[in-house]
Amino acid sequence: MRYFGQKLVQLLIVVVAVTFTVSLALSAIPNSEERILAVQGVNANDEEVRNAALDELNLRDPLIVQYGHFVKDLVTLDWGTTFGGNQEVRTAIWDGLQISLRLMIYAQLIALLLAIPIAVLSAYRSGGPFDRLTTTGAFGLISLPNYVLATVLSLIFAVRWRIFPVLSEPVSFFDAPLDHVKNFFLPTIVLALPLAATYMRLLRADLVNTLQSDFITTARAKGLSTTRILFGHALRPSLFSLLTAAAVNVGALVGGSVVVETAFSLEGLGGKTVVGIFSNEFRLVQITVVVLALVYVFINFVVDIAYGFLDPRVRAGRALS
Repeated sequence: MRYFGQKLVQLLIVVVAVTFTVSLALSAIPNSEERILAVQGVNANDEEVRNAALDELNLRDPLIVQYGHFVKDLVTLDWGTTFGGNQEVRTAIWDGLQISLRLMIYAQLIALLLAIPIAVLSAYRSGGPFDRLTTTGAFGLISLPNYVLATVLSLIFAVRWRIFPVLSEPVSFFDAPLDHVKNFFLPTIVLALPLAATYMRLLRADLVNTLQSDFITTARAKGLSTTRILFGHALRPSLFSLLTAAAVNVGALVGGSVVVETAFSLEGLGGKTVVGIFSNEFRLVQITVVVLALVYVFINFVVDIAYGFLDPRVRAGRALS
């Protein structure tokens, strides 16, 4: 419980820091007031109209008061509407979050399904032809930018062979499962392949060290099968680096897949953030950044707690520190 309490306090501190920074970011933008008024169609030359609009948006209040309004609106889900399209910010973010979450889940699943068995085989035959081949391929995928991979796969599978659409349209899996798979396949693969390469390299390195441990030697002496030794004894204590990388990449996948979402016209959170920046939709950008930060912080909090369950030494050591 002490370990859990420490992590919870750290979570709250990070949340306060993130919300405070984001709420005050608007004041750091050059001519932010004029840009907001221009988007809303307010006549900035009319002093009375200008002051009324600024008061309504709380832009004339002290920074700490603006933060209080921001937190209050954030907690009560009163996120307002977009300036240009008159769409509720809450609806826009929810729509984008669903797309980004689907993309993140699909990419993580495919990356893990590819990385784990390849890493186990590479570690088991460390230094062999398969290990050298997968290591070289992993380095190549890690060094390849997303936009290059997206362009190459689009040219091959969408333009030349016409198996998948060039531009993806989010369709519900329950309404049209085949169209859903086709629309998400290419962007998912673009995100999953570099992830799988990273996960494979991390897990392989940890497995190589684990397979040299005394308890693995004991398991072999007992006559246990290779499959049981690899997946039953060596895999679990080798998952820490993989678990950390997967957690860190959750935030990157949900909000950092801007290039992929833009390349395939997917209006996820990353795509909406870019649109909000260029269209001066500051409220949309503010709330989006907070949502992304909260998702990222919460996932890492869950991973920290999971460490304590996977290895009691982590829980005991940190609680005593």
